[in-house]
Amino acid sequence: MRPNTNERTYPYTAWVLTRSFAVLEVELAGPTADGQHERTIKGKWYAPDTLFASHEAAVEAGRARIEMAKAEIARRAAVLEEKSALLDQMSGR
Repeated sequence: MRPNTNERTYPYTAWVLTRSFAVLEVELAGPTADGQHERTIKGKWYAPDTLFASHEAAVEAGRARIEMAKAEIARRAAVLEEKSALLDQMSGR
């Protein structure tokens, strides 16, 4: 569940899911000038897809991202194995 920027009053507390899957609590001061990101009092910007209304929502999003990454790795491994088998077949192995 992501916080809706239209319904916020600032300062606003949100949870951030970092690229390394750490979950951090941040206090947002308002949107950036272009309205595309949220900023803290210290000036750090966060993309909307990294902000969540609760710690649990951020953790769930992290788990979903991990599952998507696992599926993509499995898909790529299957393609690689298929290509390898085809090359083996073509080379007469």
